[in-house]
This record gives sequence, C-alpha cells and structure tokens, in this order.
Amino acid sequence: MKFWNKFLKVVASLAAVAAVVYVVINYGDKIVAWTKRTFKKYFPCCCDCCEEELPEEALDEAPSENVAEEADFEA
Repeated sequence: MKFWNKFLKVVASLAAVAAVVYVVINYGDKIVAWTKRTFKKYFPCCCDCCEEELPEEALDEAPSENVAEEADFEA
C-alpha cells in the first residue's frame, strides 16, 4: 500500500509539472504582456528610459557630433 501511495504522489507531481510547462509554452507571451501592463499601471517609471521604444529608423541615425574618435583618447 505504501508503494502505491508514493507512486501516485510521484505521478501527480509529474502531471503538475507537465501542466505548468504546457501553460508556460502556450501562454508565456500573454503572461509576460499582462505582467508588464500591470507593473506599468501600479509602478510607473520615474524616468524616460522605459518609455516607448524608438522605431528602427531612429536607431540607424546615430548622432555624428558626439562620436568619439581615436585621437580623443591619445595623450
């Protein structure tokens, strides 16, 4: 009787782990999006670093006036 009791506990544990893995695989992106929305609602960021991401065109246009050159580091 002890064997079957432990065996059923192991099977139930494996089923629970399998269920959690299934949920994470199928709904992980939705869970992450919901979490981000919730944290933004209740814990707003106090700086501009977390605002909307820049479009890809803006990332290609690097400001040329603030770029360091090799001559700037030579003594």
